[in-house]
Amino acid sequence: MTEKKTPEEKAVPSKEYYEKVRIKSREALLKTIPSILLYVITAVLVTLFGRLVFLPIAGGIYWYEYPLPEILNFIILVTLLALVARILVDVRRAVDAIAGIAACEIGAPYDVSPEEVGHYKTAFRGIVYVIVVSLAFMLFAEHLTNISPGLSAVALIAIVVWAIYQIWSAVRAVSKEINRYASEWAKKVR
Repeated sequence: MTEKKTPEEKAVPSKEYYEKVRIKSREALLKTIPSILLYVITAVLVTLFGRLVFLPIAGGIYWYEYPLPEILNFIILVTLLALVARILVDVRRAVDAIAGIAACEIGAPYDVSPEEVGHYKTAFRGIVYVIVVSLAFMLFAEHLTNISPGLSAVALIAIVVWAIYQIWSAVRAVSKEINRYASEWAKKVR
């Protein structure tokens, strides 16, 4: 049988791990920021042109007995969904990079564990995802309502429930790090 190691006996992460996390996090952040900006600008332009140009022009026009504004709303909605999905992929990479940098900067130098990086990732992801999804819903809300008001309401309810869970997970991850720092501080005080 293997013996369980006490926290004091666990291997301390090496300086190489610290450097690897720091370097990879900075590289990932530099790669994702331009991509996020590009897709956000594209989503905003699609929304603005859709709402201010194409939908007003299509008012009263039918295509094979279907109202053209509803068809355009659906096309714009699908386009925005694709753009937001791509943004979320890049946001996840950026948040993971920020979490790695935060773990290296906040934690003791050269004393960053994979568990600590994981806690920061969970906390940052939760908060940033809630912000991004809330902003994305603001882009989708009008198009969803134009297709079906009930669809917009169901989506908002689902987002609120999901956001509460994400915030709860983020707070739990941060509390684990606070507890760890507090116990380390208590050991030093003794």
